[in-house]
Amino acid sequence: MTTIQKTSLLVLALVLSSCANLSGLGQLGDQPQVTDQQSFDPFNPLEVSFDDYSLFNSGLTETERDQLDFSGDKSFYLLDVKISDDLTVLEGKMKVRYTNTEEVPLEEIFLLLYANLMGEGASVSNLQVDGVPSSYVSEFFESVLRIDLSSALQPGDSTILEMDFETVIPQEKSGNYGLFGHFDEMVVLQEFFPLIPVYDDEGWDIDRPPPHGDLTYLDASYFIVRVQAPQDLKLITSGVTLGRATDDGVQSETFAIGPARDVYIAASENFDVVSAKVGSTTVNSYAFPHLDEGSKFALDVTLNALESFNNRFGPYPYSELDVVATSMDALGMEYPGVIAVSDVLYDLDARPYGIPSRMILESTLAHEVAHQWFYNTVANDQVDEPWMDEAIVQYVTGLYYLDQYGEGGMEGYRQSWRDRWQRVENAPIPIGLPSGDYDGSSYGAIVYGRGPLFVDELAGIMGSEVFDDFLRAYYTQNKWGIGTGEAFRQLAEEFCQCDLSGPFEEWVYE
Repeated sequence: MTTIQKTSLLVLALVLSSCANLSGLGQLGDQPQVTDQQSFDPFNPLEVSFDDYSLFNSGLTETERDQLDFSGDKSFYLLDVKISDDLTVLEGKMKVRYTNTEEVPLEEIFLLLYANLMGEGASVSNLQVDGVPSSYVSEFFESVLRIDLSSALQPGDSTILEMDFETVIPQEKSGNYGLFGHFDEMVVLQEFFPLIPVYDDEGWDIDRPPPHGDLTYLDASYFIVRVQAPQDLKLITSGVTLGRATDDGVQSETFAIGPARDVYIAASENFDVVSAKVGSTTVNSYAFPHLDEGSKFALDVTLNALESFNNRFGPYPYSELDVVATSMDALGMEYPGVIAVSDVLYDLDARPYGIPSRMILESTLAHEVAHQWFYNTVANDQVDEPWMDEAIVQYVTGLYYLDQYGEGGMEGYRQSWRDRWQRVENAPIPIGLPSGDYDGSSYGAIVYGRGPLFVDELAGIMGSEVFDDFLRAYYTQNKWGIGTGEAFRQLAEEFCQCDLSGPFEEWVYE
């Protein structure tokens, strides 16, 4: 979920009057214990071997470990970052191994500095390519750095980039909806370090994203990150902790996650946690103490959503999922292994949009949990084909309501899609446009409203059982890769043994 359109995303819940008590799977519990790695110094992450994938074992379920191919074709990031005592600057060092998995030589590599789109500034210095000092060229308001290689990187070959970087942490919400910065007694950090973009059939994907769509379109990668921060902060991160220590008022915590699209950090002195387990995954729900009732409710919803989607698509891949209440202006936002949700919704007696918070919180959480399958595990080009995660996730959230409350719950959620589309008077605007081709109002109405109505229409054409099998196969076949609208259509036609060009032309294409 992202941006201002998502701020109203499931104010739909007013139609879900049938939603009563949750199943109460959540129980208070301790956080999972992590086994120390035998040959790993967690306080010197830049010295980790790029071939040591054992560091990710504790963060993956046993099923996922057995299925993964640790072949070295995914980027491998090593990060050592320090948050200043006054929480205004993040300084870091990074090493990343990048492998050319394309069929053509690459003359250049790009880095994305998303922080320059969200905050006051980020910069890179002391860049080296395979140990040799190098330079870069800034593009797109310094949000893209181009590194011209001295010799082309051949298919199958790897290169190692090393650099220092600095990121200014915004101290107010100025255009980033409270997703990045330090305010309201917490720090929230997304895309705070340089990232290598996707290379696809159009070349390097470095287009500047519009303000009303998701920012990230990234390959699945591996990340080892050490964070140094004032010791009074409670750190919440993607992945699992490999080591933790404090010294002279500074804490050092090293975490690992992979495969994943990105990493996320939140921190505050005030977070409390409640925890429970479903399947092989421990869920931790973090919020300030006065929001403890909402935090327990969030835990229950997340457990129920995980159980639903585990059964429908295949097990969630990680051993941990964190849910954190933050001071954002959107309703919620998905990250690998972390869900951030507006703390406004945690006051369960409030009606922030004229609707009970409990109902909005449930729908927001179910939506964000679904993104762990369709955004992180299976990615898509969120700028050029935003419907490929948002419309699908809207439909999948409807399946959560079907599983929890029966057809009445699903129909209530379905009505919310119709209400969204009605905001543009049911205009037959294609759902498959790039996010920049919509204006602010039509983006939400079409991608989040008309989009899931198309997916629902497709399920009706194919038959629910065939469609369910298809959607599970789409997830399985594209796991840790990137899905496209064309691949989605072709696989659907294989499953239904029918021609779907008609509905795709009516709903998707311009």
